[in-house]
Amino acid sequence: MAENAAESPLNLSVLLTVVSGVDSLDRCLQALIPQVQAANGEIIVPIDEFCADVKSMEARYPTVQFHWIDDLGVASCADIPAHKHRLFDRRRACGLSRVRGRIVAMTEDHAVPAEDWCARILEAHKQPYAVIGGPIDNEIDKPLNWAWYYCDFGRYGSPIEAGPRDYVSDVNISYKRTALEAVRDTWCVAYHETNVHWALQARGEVLFIDPSIVVFQHRPQQSFGSALRERLEWGRIFAETRVRECSSLRRLTFLLGAPVLPMLLSWRAFRHMIRQGRTIGQIFRAFPLIAALLSAWSCGEFVGYVCQPVDEHRLSGVQGGQQDTTTG
Repeated sequence: MAENAAESPLNLSVLLTVVSGVDSLDRCLQALIPQVQAANGEIIVPIDEFCADVKSMEARYPTVQFHWIDDLGVASCADIPAHKHRLFDRRRACGLSRVRGRIVAMTEDHAVPAEDWCARILEAHKQPYAVIGGPIDNEIDKPLNWAWYYCDFGRYGSPIEAGPRDYVSDVNISYKRTALEAVRDTWCVAYHETNVHWALQARGEVLFIDPSIVVFQHRPQQSFGSALRERLEWGRIFAETRVRECSSLRRLTFLLGAPVLPMLLSWRAFRHMIRQGRTIGQIFRAFPLIAALLSAWSCGEFVGYVCQPVDEHRLSGVQGGQQDTTTG
């Protein structure tokens, strides 16, 4: 990272990952910039050739640090559409190498932070927890958006109680920078929240949820077919990450359990919908889509348990944690 956390004059670094594009990023930045300035912080947006149109926003937002990733190291441009999630993980890793604040917050461009998001994060980090996340709520009342939401973020939806958790989402998360530095080897090539959090928990750190730190999902529409392909790929990445260091027996156990995942995950989604007070109409409109997307995810997990994990050093083009970035 850029400098020692104890010497940093900045209170907060916000790493904003481009996922949905210019329109979403514009909405998010308008919500973020006043907060970050008031908090004595910085905003970092890593960009590359696959989101090159974002570079045109530099003139409109001179206080935002747009960092161009020169070399993604992929074998061909064809590698990226099939591995979008890995591209996002690479952007996060490059962005984390640039942060300077004593607290590091992360979100995505289609997540709009509440107006007190930054202030709540800094207040929460007066507590000893190294990792603090918050609720993620859906703001687009359409069946496919609700389906996406419950596939990804149902467990993080309001209302939610404060307390330690096994999982916190990288769409609404913050770290003490000293803690991130301690596990740098887990994210220097590609940031996976699960790997980073497992490493932190192994060091005795606690993942904590604060219900006052809220973001609102404004995900743009896409086709149902695209949503299915996304679920398939993301399920595969989850499985590959999960079994990269585990024994063959444990991998076989996950593989044999994959066929029951659609029922298990759909039941969890249904419970979260009830907990959050969704109406019967909302449930009936969204649940068939949820079941289909979770079936695609489960197929992806199955493939991930069967296949050899992708070499992320090849996808990222880095060795030993060296980041190829320049200031845009």
